[in-house]
Amino acid sequence: MRGAQRFEIRCPVTVQVSNGPNHKVKVQGVLYDIGVDGARVALKQPVPPGTKITLFAHFRAPEEQVTTVRFEGIVQRLHEEPRFEIAVNFQGTGRFVQTQIVDLETVKAGSAEEKS
Repeated sequence: MRGAQRFEIRCPVTVQVSNGPNHKVKVQGVLYDIGVDGARVALKQPVPPGTKITLFAHFRAPEEQVTTVRFEGIVQRLHEEPRFEIAVNFQGTGRFVQTQIVDLETVKAGSAEEKS
């Protein structure tokens, strides 16, 4: 059961899954909601429960800048319809990664998915 309140926020995300010491896979998706202990995310590919991931949430500011926050977590649940939706339990706190002008293709692609 969830211990903290979640907030609905739609923004693009990148989920990084490590498949061995030198191989990392990145999956694009959309953040549905987030709280201090976890998040719910829709992805283009499935990520099975128990998988350790790094979630990069790309929050857009009103000035069209993007602030990326990195969260380490473990996938708790996977629902496969209509999209691959995962629930993630965070393993610590988020860390700011970068602030950029909105010109990232992944952010634009995620924004297009939000509207669909």
